[in-house]
Amino acid sequence: MKHLIPAAAFFCAAVQLSSSPVAATEVSVDVHSVTASGVGDKIGTVEISDKSGGGLEFKVDVTGIPAGEHGFHLHANGDCAPGEKEGKAQAALSAGAHYDPAAAKSHKGPMGQGHKGDLPFLTATDKGVNVVVTAPNLKMADVLGRALVIHEGGDNYTDHPENGGGKGRIACGVVPKS
Repeated sequence: MKHLIPAAAFFCAAVQLSSSPVAATEVSVDVHSVTASGVGDKIGTVEISDKSGGGLEFKVDVTGIPAGEHGFHLHANGDCAPGEKEGKAQAALSAGAHYDPAAAKSHKGPMGQGHKGDLPFLTATDKGVNVVVTAPNLKMADVLGRALVIHEGGDNYTDHPENGGGKGRIACGVVPKS
């Protein structure tokens, strides 16, 4: 005896399957210059993709930042607007602190056991930054809806000076939620 599935039931099952969320395997982030006055022009992109074997790859292609080393971090909030700290406007302060879901409260670099927002520092030339860096401790779900921030100074992956010496925020991009 054959069992036939009514067309309506089949259609409902197909709609449920097609509307199921699918995890992103690659996402593009527009990066903008930021100042205490607000978000400026687009200066590049970061392409984030799943790395075979685990972790994420960040293909960074930005221009318009000073030559030298720059801290690069995933911040908790998906917002690049300025904010106020101790009565003074600061660039991209709305991005919040470095992403730290386990409350490690420690800055130990992308390979360390500190907060998960540590990414490899970037080295800019007079032409900008065009590099691929990896973060083995991150998954795509960690970055979606958060902000990527490039800092003015380098990063020594310690807590001294504050944020490993990264200083102020000079560029920021919000990772789309999907």
